[in-house]
Amino acid sequence: MTINNDVLRERISLLGSFLGDAISRQTGEETLNTIETLRKGFIQQRRAPNDTNKQQLIDFIASLDNRTLKNVIRSFSIYFFLANLSEENYLREQRHALRMQSDQSWEGSFRRTLLECRERNIEPTQMQELIEQLKFIPVFTAHPTEARRRTTMNLLQSLFTHSDALNNLAEGSFAYQQAKEKTAQTIDLLWSSDEVRTRKPLVYDEINNGLHYFNASLFNAIPKVYRNIKDAIVDIYPELTDYPLPAFMSFGSWIGGDRDGNPFVTHDTTEMAVLMHADTVLRHYQVLLKKLRRELIHSDTIINIAPDVYARIKEYANLDQKVFYYNPDDYNNEPYRRLLSIILAKIKATNRHIQSKGTDLDAAHDAYANPQELLEDLRIIRKSVNTHDKAHGEGLLLDTIRLVKTCGFHLAALDIRQESSYHSEVIADIFANASNLPDYQTLGETERQEWLTRLLAKPGTPLIYTDNLTDKTREQLALMNSVATLRKLVGQDTFGSYVISMTNNASQLLEVLLLMRFAGLCRVDDAGQLSADLPVAPLFETIEDLKNIDKILPSVLDNPLYRGLLAHSDNTQEIMLGYSDSSKDGGIITSAWQLYSAQQTINRIAAEYGIKTRLFHGRGGSVSRGGGSTHNAIAAQPAGTLHGEIKVTEQGEVLYAKYANTDTAVFELTMGITGTLKACSTRFVVQPPELPNYEALFARLADAGEQSYRTLTDHTEGFYQFYSQVTPVQEISLLNIGSRPAHRNKGLPSKTTLRAIPWVFGWSLARFTLPAWYGVGSALHSVKEDEALMREMNSCWPFFNVFISNIEMAFTKSEMSIAQAYSQLCEDKGLREKIMQAVIDEHHLTFSGLNSLLNQTSLLAHQQSLAASLQWRNAYLDPINYIQIELLKRARQKDATDNDDDLAVEDPLIRSINALAAGLRNTG
Repeated sequence: MTINNDVLRERISLLGSFLGDAISRQTGEETLNTIETLRKGFIQQRRAPNDTNKQQLIDFIASLDNRTLKNVIRSFSIYFFLANLSEENYLREQRHALRMQSDQSWEGSFRRTLLECRERNIEPTQMQELIEQLKFIPVFTAHPTEARRRTTMNLLQSLFTHSDALNNLAEGSFAYQQAKEKTAQTIDLLWSSDEVRTRKPLVYDEINNGLHYFNASLFNAIPKVYRNIKDAIVDIYPELTDYPLPAFMSFGSWIGGDRDGNPFVTHDTTEMAVLMHADTVLRHYQVLLKKLRRELIHSDTIINIAPDVYARIKEYANLDQKVFYYNPDDYNNEPYRRLLSIILAKIKATNRHIQSKGTDLDAAHDAYANPQELLEDLRIIRKSVNTHDKAHGEGLLLDTIRLVKTCGFHLAALDIRQESSYHSEVIADIFANASNLPDYQTLGETERQEWLTRLLAKPGTPLIYTDNLTDKTREQLALMNSVATLRKLVGQDTFGSYVISMTNNASQLLEVLLLMRFAGLCRVDDAGQLSADLPVAPLFETIEDLKNIDKILPSVLDNPLYRGLLAHSDNTQEIMLGYSDSSKDGGIITSAWQLYSAQQTINRIAAEYGIKTRLFHGRGGSVSRGGGSTHNAIAAQPAGTLHGEIKVTEQGEVLYAKYANTDTAVFELTMGITGTLKACSTRFVVQPPELPNYEALFARLADAGEQSYRTLTDHTEGFYQFYSQVTPVQEISLLNIGSRPAHRNKGLPSKTTLRAIPWVFGWSLARFTLPAWYGVGSALHSVKEDEALMREMNSCWPFFNVFISNIEMAFTKSEMSIAQAYSQLCEDKGLREKIMQAVIDEHHLTFSGLNSLLNQTSLLAHQQSLAASLQWRNAYLDPINYIQIELLKRARQKDATDNDDDLAVEDPLIRSINALAAGLRNTG
């Protein structure tokens, strides 16, 4: 797609003028003049750099009080909201225009992808097989890089609608003037409402925010995705016109289930999340059923209706009497409406039953036992409708069926995640309270596996004969019991996987299975076969753990009891790969290489043991945490590592960027699905003939990059003191964007105590973006003699091409002049100069290395639209960065003087973090 930046700038300028009017009216002309002085001054500074003028702007910022700085920051923050919205809307229009041209489509669209399948001689039966095995599972997580309040998101959603109308109406028309007024009014509300939370969010708030996207876009987007792929199939594979699409898409969530490092997530929180999920989806079904009842008004005095419809009404005779007690003859000749009314009553009863946690017996009597019963009722209606009114049979009714197949009563499968050592402590406590069991903590790995296997093989539910358990153990057992209860209440798909973070031994999988036994979630049948209701998924996230997969996986797969368990789980082992911690640990290149190698290792082991695997990619928003185009990232996976299924986390600001609006959600889901489809077909994923040479060179790059990265982050004394002083990492905890603490321990952060997200967030805000590129320059220059081969790799190897493309984009967001200004916050001059010299040298190497590899003289020379977008953003980011530096000085001076009376500086400081996140977009 070609982007006309002049049109886009014109639209942004119009919304910006409305913002200026709102500021002038509500805050005064003086505030607007201050904002304009900084805006114009930094734009001019970008066009014609001048040290004297820049210092005058910095001095001007220093002269402003906190309240004025707050207003200045808010203006730039909201401006970025408006710019992002305009960009999103413009791209949506471009896609729509392509869709209207039947011979045109964009890369990753269903039409383009299926045409490519035809061109690659993928036959209809093969295409059907590909779709049958397809499973795309986005998993929502609550990681703290999304700083927007839900109120702000709702306003922006309204603004998206109004501005869309503004862009597509004749200027000067009455409708245009109305759209203009509504747009201006909404921007007025944006300015007068607070875009930053005034309190730290509870887990409840995070669950609610995740659910927001279903109501805002996904409930509409999901049926559209199915409809779009069906239309493309009918057009390009007419042989499959009558093929009923399977539910190849489902959703997961960690919000309320991820307890790793978050003390606020308990078994009660998990229960709350499940009930909120069910309430959200069942309420939406009620909306759809009411719409269907208004649509399917067919009378049996006019047309013939299938006997099955009447039979189902008769089957529900008791409920039918309750529903129509006020008038037994209502809808007597409109059987669809009568049956839909009964279905509606059953859905309401189902929700009451679930929300009462099974205590409402009247509701239980009328409730659906599972989503299949609801689907059966809807299919009876559809089958009949299709005999006389195919348009309505294939319309909202089919959309509703597809939505129920996708979301069930659970909406999104809640994964449970906990750190491996937590389970070991709990098991040790249980062993310590059983006189016939050894001291678990003194056992070696082999002995642990033997004891755990022995206990797992015993029939019956294990019992605990003591009250002398730690709080940690009680909580873990309560969680397992809650999971078992909620599965029975809501459905078998209520929970996804039990993810074990920091997995480094096979015994850690067996520990979780044993804990499941106490709640009946894991059992042994009469034949001695083990089965579990939740798959146990090891999460490999450090460089060392990724390297040890070839030891850990065979160790557990060699266990006959565990192999028997997989046989009960479609012979599939889910494995999660962590991008964040591996990148923080060893740098971006070695992280990419170890993740690539890990997938090949997993594939080889799976083939040796005759099992299937489902890979779960723990990607973040920033490139250093696996971010970038989902379509390209999935399609570029190592050949043969995807077998139709993929899970991928959607984190932080990525959720808003992808799912704030229906059309964008349709686009993003489509891109993920087509990427998965391509990655699963050998016609798309073909290994380059020179792949062994490519891999050998990438391994050399990874070694050189890791050495450079570790020299800085592991072997430079005072590095984490520098990091904590020059970035806002300490202040990030002030920003009310997540319930989980940013640090594992208090005190000076280190690589082991600092979580991966604030690690990336801090460097991004200070414009270093260091985790996304540091070590790349040294690596590229270490193999300079093989640059011709690297250029060939970039042309012929999708994995390398996507990697370099993402690095280039992230590197372009680094600004050494801004980073230098932040570095002045480091109090130790010698330390500052030493580290900045290393950073600047590596920056120069990366700049020259990327441009040489890509045969260009400027960054993003081959991506002009992206370059233009980043370029105009920089002039608006600069004032926020310099304001933040001033505020960090003020905040730290206040701390140093121990003056707790004036808290005003925290307010604009928090807002500066929020504003930079909006401008940079993928910060964490």
